[in-house]
Amino acid sequence: MDAFADRVRTRPGRLVLVGEAGIGKTTLWAYGVERCRAAGARVLVTQPTEDDRDSPGQGLLDLFDRHTETSALGADLPLVERSRWVLRELRALAAVGPVVLAVDDLPWLDDVTARTLRFAVRRLADEPVALLGTARTWDADNRIGPSLDRDVDLLDVVALPALTLRRIVAGAAPTLSTAAVAEVADLAHGNPFFALELARARRLGTRPAGEGSPLAALRRRLAGLPPDTLHLVRLLAVAGPSPLRVLAAASGPVRLDDVLRPALEADVVTVEHDFVLRFTHALVATAVLSGMHALDTQRLHAALADAVTDPDARAVHRARASDAVDAVVAAEVEAAALRLARRGAPRLAADLLGHAARLTPPDDVAASVRRTLARMMQCAAAGDLPTALTLADALLDDLEPGPLRAEVVTCRVVLDFTGAEAFLRAALDEVPDDGTSAHACLRVRLRGLLGWLLAIHLGRVDEGLTHARAALEAGRAHGDAVLVAQAASAVSTASLLLGRRQPDLVEEAAAGGPEVVRSQLALWPQVLRGREQLWDGHLVQARTAFDETYRRAVGNGAEFQRPYRLADLAQALLAAGDLDAAARAVAEGEEAARDSRDERALCWLAYPGGLVAGLRGDVAPALAHADRLDARAARTGERPRHAMAAHLRGVVAAAGRDWDTALGELEAGLAVLDSLGYAHPGAVPVLPQAIQVASLAHRTDRVGHLRERLRAQSAGLGSPWADAQLLAADGQLMLLRDEPAAALDALTRSHAALDRLGYRLDAARTGCFVVAAALRAGRRRAAREVGERVLAAFVDMGVCGWDGVARELLGRVRGGGRRRADPDRGGDRVPRDRGAAQPRDRLADVRQRVHRRGAPHSHLPQARAPEPCGAVGARGGTGGAVGARGRTGRAVGDLAAVAGGPCRAGPSVPTRPSCVGARMTPHRPPRARRPRRHRKPAGTGVTGSVRAAEPGDGLGHLPLRVRAGQPREVVREVDLRGVLVVVRQQVLADPDRGDAVVARVRHACLHGRAPITGRRC
Repeated sequence: MDAFADRVRTRPGRLVLVGEAGIGKTTLWAYGVERCRAAGARVLVTQPTEDDRDSPGQGLLDLFDRHTETSALGADLPLVERSRWVLRELRALAAVGPVVLAVDDLPWLDDVTARTLRFAVRRLADEPVALLGTARTWDADNRIGPSLDRDVDLLDVVALPALTLRRIVAGAAPTLSTAAVAEVADLAHGNPFFALELARARRLGTRPAGEGSPLAALRRRLAGLPPDTLHLVRLLAVAGPSPLRVLAAASGPVRLDDVLRPALEADVVTVEHDFVLRFTHALVATAVLSGMHALDTQRLHAALADAVTDPDARAVHRARASDAVDAVVAAEVEAAALRLARRGAPRLAADLLGHAARLTPPDDVAASVRRTLARMMQCAAAGDLPTALTLADALLDDLEPGPLRAEVVTCRVVLDFTGAEAFLRAALDEVPDDGTSAHACLRVRLRGLLGWLLAIHLGRVDEGLTHARAALEAGRAHGDAVLVAQAASAVSTASLLLGRRQPDLVEEAAAGGPEVVRSQLALWPQVLRGREQLWDGHLVQARTAFDETYRRAVGNGAEFQRPYRLADLAQALLAAGDLDAAARAVAEGEEAARDSRDERALCWLAYPGGLVAGLRGDVAPALAHADRLDARAARTGERPRHAMAAHLRGVVAAAGRDWDTALGELEAGLAVLDSLGYAHPGAVPVLPQAIQVASLAHRTDRVGHLRERLRAQSAGLGSPWADAQLLAADGQLMLLRDEPAAALDALTRSHAALDRLGYRLDAARTGCFVVAAALRAGRRRAAREVGERVLAAFVDMGVCGWDGVARELLGRVRGGGRRRADPDRGGDRVPRDRGAAQPRDRLADVRQRVHRRGAPHSHLPQARAPEPCGAVGARGGTGGAVGARGRTGRAVGDLAAVAGGPCRAGPSVPTRPSCVGARMTPHRPPRARRPRRHRKPAGTGVTGSVRAAEPGDGLGHLPLRVRAGQPREVVREVDLRGVLVVVRQQVLADPDRGDAVVARVRHACLHGRAPITGRRC
């Protein structure tokens, strides 16, 4: 507490004390409140009780009542406007000095306060606003609350040691004997509140209740209060913290001062300076409520209904006090519930709508169904999806076929897709086509829902588009804004999936206004517009749309919508390369979906969640997400989920650099999309990634085929992202066909376009091919600049697999890289056409023999026809021979080819005919200087220096000195400056000398002493 208070000015935090009831959280919290005040902070305090959850906005009134003008809080404002008011007030207070929001018992905050604080606290990153709260672990919810559970430090308040507890009891009850103190401490099990209650009972000469809990001890204390005092205490428990005048009006003809004093003396209640009566501890209210009968509670609500002045509070008390059918009360309660829903209290609104349906006369079926449907949607908005589906199924069982039953079907389909098509088609059959306006509107709305379901979720785009177009025409004819918004957005998205853009429709759908959002929880045109922008390459606009719809869901209290909006937002964050933020969005969405017990939402989050795991190389979670997608698709018929699952498996294989497997998985996903008729490459971006992994797998034929498919899909689409991906595909194919200059131009333009659009992950992948093309074209400086940026991007994003490709390419550019891939990461090379002609048959023979000895072919370099071995030797001999016709020269040439690629030697060095060989140098322009002559006598030996052919390969030199007439050198695997070099093994005439050479090479390389010199080595 001291450290928390010391940081309120510099680094305000969010601290929640967690522990069982009575463990001492409130005591520590109160100490922290005083310390924060002593540190100069303005502390806003609220101590909600269990019954405060049914008093919307009560927590906000407690927090701000003493510090600012609270008239705005009493107005019937929507939740977003109320939240913005609170945010402005907190910022104004924080501009003067540090602010601390002190909440004792966070789980008991009412819905309006909890959601408003979530809105405000998440936007106060830079202001000195801290949070100090408590939360029980024993209550039924067992959670801190959905509004304040992010970026919070939890401090567990554990049970006190027995010795400490005995000292507390002895100090509080000095008259108790040592044995009694020990017994009380043992019975309390480390709980100080329970220990003090037991000590109080012993001091008064009573025994503790049979059940060992704080509630039992508290009920014992309450039982000793006078009847009128107990009645007042019960009123307080039902009403929550209340002004004395309200409790006096509800208590009847009694003298409040005489009734209240026994409760004050028993330390049960306390009166604050503003004459608001509260319990001394939240457990006291719980003990009072747990000891009351339902009939007692009903009478208390009836008394409070006549005493309170707030219309919503009066409606709450009347709903809980009425046990007979009353149309007037039912209408009053329904109106209050709708107001509370607008203010952001869906849980309380659902409860009141249930009472309204109960109080509705049996013959008013339409009103009963209307109120039950409203309750169902509020339950879903509050995150209680199972209850919502149970209510819908009960209505479907009770109602006869007809328009009312069709209305229930439309609401149920929005909440759950399982069997949705059958429900909709049955409802269409049940609504008579008799030409009446009401029936006609209902039929076209059902057709619109069917089109939306088939086209967007089940993947039957053509069939769904037919229904959606018919609904759109009918909606325009009837002037139905909700239907137009629903059908226009469905037609726009379905047309785009088929590659036929209709840009005006989505704007027409989005212009429907806020009533469209409130009418259907899942049919938000802004969401579909954001998805289209994401597919097309307008990432900034897409993120803005997703942020707005997420804030609207939170502001409206639509807890049911939160995981879906977070799934869309995670997709945009992935495209931007912000994997950490995407992972946080997925985690928050999964938590909200589990709270709602919404399996469909978990499935929607499985796609971005699996992509994050796959890109990071977390194989098991990614494959688990893929399995969930497949299972969902098999159960509900949502076939696009099969393509998403294949995409995840392809990403996992690519993270392990298993390009062939990745290509197979991605092509399986493409087959699913083809069967659905998808013609937009961005809806499920499998096609561009399939082209990339086919390039890395050296599958020129597949790259050409896939490139043509991408060209056909991009034609006329007008998508900047698709155009950039097509340009990258062209460059990759040129690179495979050994056209480095043209490939570099196309890939550079694609990389710049993707980077400009903000698709950081796609840009980094394309950047790898830019580096490869620059290397092939001899543009070493450009390759290094791009390679460093690409590698930094992959490392910053935490992407596996592709980071290894970037490291290997950049290592070759820097001159310290390696030609052979790390076997632990899977083999790969710069894309080359496997069908390219081999310049020398001897190199192919070397590969075959090394492959038979265990070296994987994919780890070996590919020969390059345009770069044959240069002429080295007397009078410009060719074929990589060091000597004019010497076998030793051929051996050194082969060593260069296997170690790092085809040997590119320097210009020929004229020597005397008596000289056996000449030194091999790196490839560089000839120098204008007199060549150095070798002065060794003929036949004494040969000195060779081997290096890789390509500029920037960075293998350095492997100098060799072999005596003339000596046999071929032994070849082993040696590690030269961290580079694994495969050296061909040949037979030695002198095995001992060969082993000594290999031993020296290995020792020098391991100890960093290369290059190797010596007369015999």
